[in-house]
Amino acid sequence: MSVRYQLCIDLAIRIMKRTILSTALILLYNSFLFAQEDSSFFREKEMNEIVITATRTERKLSNVAVPVQLISNKTIQQSGSVRLNDILQEQTGLYLTSGGATSSAGGGVFGNGVQIQGLSPDYTLILVDGEPIIGRQGGVIDLTRITVGNIRKVEIVKGPSSSLYGSEAMGGVINIITDQPKHNQLLTSLRYGRFNALDANLTASLHHEKWALQVFGNRNSSQGFDFDKDIYGKTVDPFQNYTTQLRFNYKPTASTKISLSGRYFNEIQTNRFATSDLNTGQEVHIDGDGRIRDMNINPVLTQRFSDKVNSSLRFYFSRYEYEQNLVRQTDKTGYYYDFFQQDFYRAENQTDIRLQANNYLSIGGGLVQEKLNTTRYSVKRANDIQYVFLQDEWRVLDNLTLIGGLRYDANSAYQSRMSPKLALHWKVNDKLTVNSSYGAGFKAPDFRQLFLNFLNTAAGGYVVYGANEITISTLEEQQQQGVIKEILPRAYQLALLKPEISKGFNTGIKYEFNDRLNLALNLFRNDIENLIQNDIIAYRANNAPVYSYFNVSRAYTEGAELQGQYQLTGKIQLQGGYQYLITADKDDLKRIKAGTVYTRNEQTGYSTTLLRKDYAGLPNRSKHMANLKLFYYNDKKGWSGSVRTLYRSRWGTYDKEGNGVINRSDEFAKGFLQFNIAATKEIRSFRFQVGVDNLLNYRDPSNLPGMPGIQPYLSVSYSIPKNKNQ
Repeated sequence: MSVRYQLCIDLAIRIMKRTILSTALILLYNSFLFAQEDSSFFREKEMNEIVITATRTERKLSNVAVPVQLISNKTIQQSGSVRLNDILQEQTGLYLTSGGATSSAGGGVFGNGVQIQGLSPDYTLILVDGEPIIGRQGGVIDLTRITVGNIRKVEIVKGPSSSLYGSEAMGGVINIITDQPKHNQLLTSLRYGRFNALDANLTASLHHEKWALQVFGNRNSSQGFDFDKDIYGKTVDPFQNYTTQLRFNYKPTASTKISLSGRYFNEIQTNRFATSDLNTGQEVHIDGDGRIRDMNINPVLTQRFSDKVNSSLRFYFSRYEYEQNLVRQTDKTGYYYDFFQQDFYRAENQTDIRLQANNYLSIGGGLVQEKLNTTRYSVKRANDIQYVFLQDEWRVLDNLTLIGGLRYDANSAYQSRMSPKLALHWKVNDKLTVNSSYGAGFKAPDFRQLFLNFLNTAAGGYVVYGANEITISTLEEQQQQGVIKEILPRAYQLALLKPEISKGFNTGIKYEFNDRLNLALNLFRNDIENLIQNDIIAYRANNAPVYSYFNVSRAYTEGAELQGQYQLTGKIQLQGGYQYLITADKDDLKRIKAGTVYTRNEQTGYSTTLLRKDYAGLPNRSKHMANLKLFYYNDKKGWSGSVRTLYRSRWGTYDKEGNGVINRSDEFAKGFLQFNIAATKEIRSFRFQVGVDNLLNYRDPSNLPGMPGIQPYLSVSYSIPKNKNQ
């Protein structure tokens, strides 16, 4: 990029920063003067929206006691999103990260994980219709696997939810709720964008008095993109994937419902990259393919025994497979092979009982079995979990509700754990609502951290051992055999892992100024003990590092989130949000306070004691994140549109200086400002949309390799409803 072009971009960013604030103020002022349409409908509709994830029962959004964000289908459509990561990155307090998600061969990126309240993607549970998505690579669920083409809404619960959902919900839960077949319909859509990015959907629904059937299909593909033509291969490789989902509902009686749903995802990746030969050090070109398969089936039986008792029995099976086969370009000889297969089985019952008019009890339990077969482990692995949970929701007064919950998990691969929860919802008056919650979450060590036994010949020959797979005596034997050159002092601290424990507090207030304007403030604090991280324990004969896992530190994240919504007119709505985040490793703070951490000045070369104000906290977290979104709806004329602005301040990457913390300016990635726009026109059964994501062409190949710069697109949808009323 030329210096002149970069100066133009920087100038545009500065102008846009000022312009967007000025525009917002003008719109707010004009709306007070000229707004003539009643907007109470918009507020009433949102507050009466039913959410499930927060309590595992149906509750109005206005009555939920924990921090919940709701993303509607209409918002998804007006944003022009096609994959789950597209819409989540625009939400307050969520950050999409690919850190730690590099492929096993170093030739690509598995995708985006999501941080909630500064907690890593490992601690966020991703659900589809209440059932977990499996197949974490490096602790990250690739959100690009999930299309939004048949999503009805997304519910985001922030803070520890282990009392309801178990180990992986230590930081929060994201539940993707897909469409239900409610009437006869045929809907198709096609979107085309830069880099030959293609996304196509087809939905067909049939509805009868007692049964309903829906079939959904999606194709998503891209030719990839390349930031450096001098390096063999592309920055992001070409791919194509297909998603198919089937849903069948049957109501034999008014009190009985049977549903069956299944989903199949298949992706093919084309891998091309350059690496160094372990023996000669010369550059070699590697070709190959990767394939991902993700499938599940979910039968559910729901029975309403009376007005006071409702019960559901759920079964769920899911399989995730990743296979990669790489060869040398010159002679097509095998270079690297990786296979990963995870199976997940679950049976669960939940019964909801209305004890009194003001008291609701939910009780349930289930069995989980996980199986893992991979080239990365020495043998096949399996794990069984039995769990029970209960939650009591007691409306003490007309305006005061208390919620208490408890879950017990018995884990065959690790120790059992109890997870409590307590929440309060207080409607002070018609305008002011106060919520407060506490939850203790836990995360048991996963298969990777316990049993990994992985030699990566395609990325320098490094080795990663799970904590249960390596001991100091084994390393000493390898040293005698000449496999290990040096054993580091860290290796003598190898031990069985303890579960990570999180204690989370959330306190929020929401104020309804009027039918047009509302603001919500949420303060949060998460304390994590026994944080699991990897570290180098030895060096192999070729100087490649050997890693293993340790309970190494105590950490915390704390901050505040402010969200607001203002109905400028009956057709224009302004939304905004801001998160202020502080994170730290408590052991690092202790060392800094003791004056034992030093930093070297980049210009003078002199060393000084590191001050607390120069410490950046945990890596890959920004202190400031904000969004401002303007939506326009004119249903009568068929026009709609949106302008969405995203801001993220700088964030720490990794320690280059060697003092164990992030503090120098060269250890940070620059912040960015991103603009996304979309405009939509509906003509009878057609829906046309044109948009541009990343309008300012922001790119950072080193820290955000998955962001390809400006992305214009065009899409068209066609719907055949049963009649005009639909």
